[in-house]
Amino acid sequence: MIRRFLIIILAALFCTSALAGDTAQRHIIGFSDDGSWFAFEEFGTSDGTGAPYSNIYVINVNNDKWAKGTPIRVNFSETVAPISQARDKAMQQARPILDELAIKEPGVLLASSPVTEISTNPRRIDFYRNKNIKDPAHKLSYVLKEIDFPENPTCKSFGIKEKGFSLSLTKGGSPLTQVYKDKSIPASRHCPKSYAISDVIEFIPSRAPTRHIVLIHVFAMGFEGPDSRFLAVPVNPALK
Repeated sequence: MIRRFLIIILAALFCTSALAGDTAQRHIIGFSDDGSWFAFEEFGTSDGTGAPYSNIYVINVNNDKWAKGTPIRVNFSETVAPISQARDKAMQQARPILDELAIKEPGVLLASSPVTEISTNPRRIDFYRNKNIKDPAHKLSYVLKEIDFPENPTCKSFGIKEKGFSLSLTKGGSPLTQVYKDKSIPASRHCPKSYAISDVIEFIPSRAPTRHIVLIHVFAMGFEGPDSRFLAVPVNPALK
């Protein structure tokens, strides 16, 4: 009887430690010619069901609004299938919008920090814009700070104290300049509990200021633990 009890306890501990939630991957689709639109895809396998999903976001860089008809969300519910099937279906739906907005320019990935990377500070990312110019005066850094918000009753019922965030930029060691701050937390974030910086993508249009997109990891409520998703923050870094 005692042996059976110990087995049950050990099994429960093992299952608890195995709970992880699912981690989305991202695919950078690109910018429109004038830099006013940016698109990216997040995709993966849902925890619990094992079904694939793909979400495609098309964002107006000037006003931080989604394009009409987006986001495009494809989820196979409880049907297990290759992730490629969900991705293909999402891209078929997105293609007319991407073509209409002429989103075909790739931009440049300046820095990246996947959730699996061991980092001393996942809320800061440092980089140079040019691999051949590594003078401290040309070093840029984005810094994320989490913000406490009033308790959301829905999130609280799941034991989650949801958070927002702000984002600041420093250039060449200059003081931090805030480039984004949450005023509220949209329901689409699904009770976010923490954030980290994922990527910095740059695009330089021929007749418009340099654009940065900072992709943020959002760790939110999932079926088997915190899920990892993405959101995009458009920044005009005022670079020469």
